[in-house]
Amino acid sequence: MDIVSFMDVEETENDLIISFALDIGEGYIKTLLLHRTLFCEFIMPEEERGTKVSLEDLDIAEEHMNTLECVTFHEKIIKIKARFSSHEINLRKLQLEEIDQIKESLTHHNYDERFEIKFT
Repeated sequence: MDIVSFMDVEETENDLIISFALDIGEGYIKTLLLHRTLFCEFIMPEEERGTKVSLEDLDIAEEHMNTLECVTFHEKIIKIKARFSSHEINLRKLQLEEIDQIKESLTHHNYDERFEIKFT
């Protein structure tokens, strides 16, 4: 399970982005992104719409179709299930306000109910 060192939420009229900096040791990180492109989504095929999940150095042939299917919160653990990948991340280094910001942003990403958000 990866530990999140820090996170960022960016919301504009064109994009919704949640980025997680995952600690990979010795001061290095890799980035896990949840990204929804609002401004051109209407011209995309139905199966390409929604929040995309990408991880630095993850080799997925059709990354543009790796759409978010489910996010499960359990205490300070998040399980992220996408079409072609799954990730389990630990938020123990984040403040409660940052976790609340993630939850709020996910509701914005999910305005059309394309994925599930669960709390256990």
